[in-house]
Amino acid sequence: MFPRFIRLGVETILKMLCEKIIIKNILIVNKKDKFNGIIDELYIKAESIIFNKINISNINIKIKDIILKFPFNKNNLFTDKSHAKINIRLTKDNINKTLLNKKWKSLKKSIESYISMRFNSIEINNKSIYFISLDGLSNNKINYNLQYDKNNISLVNNINHKKLLILNDNNITVKKLFFYESYIEIELISKIIFN
Repeated sequence: MFPRFIRLGVETILKMLCEKIIIKNILIVNKKDKFNGIIDELYIKAESIIFNKINISNINIKIKDIILKFPFNKNNLFTDKSHAKINIRLTKDNINKTLLNKKWKSLKKSIESYISMRFNSIEINNKSIYFISLDGLSNNKINYNLQYDKNNISLVNNINHKKLLILNDNNITVKKLFFYESYIEIELISKIIFN
């Protein structure tokens, strides 16, 4: 009864937080097979996500030691001591849709200023990012990469090594960032806070 109720609650919260989400699986693990207000582990697998106008291909989330607080306590649903391990896959289409959204207009302008070119889209090729200009031409001479350091991610020019900070959030710790042939995968740890 309680796992089904919690699963429904998690689905409801995800659908409220995300503009779009396809939930593939929610797994609740309690080692003692008994619910006492604590969930030992919660696994969430989803795809085709739009969260905060960010397009995400797929996501895997693992949260440990969640202490539930019920609404009549007038506290947060989850304690703010919970942390989630999150694996995110971003395709070039995800990144292009995000950068073309009005919410991320200032980030796109910052990138255009940094690369000294207005661009229409990006390509991911040979583990690098290429910017496609408004006339549809790619500047193949200059490619870019992403570097991370604890709470931030920077766009880096592979020739002169100049950096542009594109993410800086003290609630997030970036653990890994991988380039593949057609997508980027990011592993991070995030605080879970629900008001």
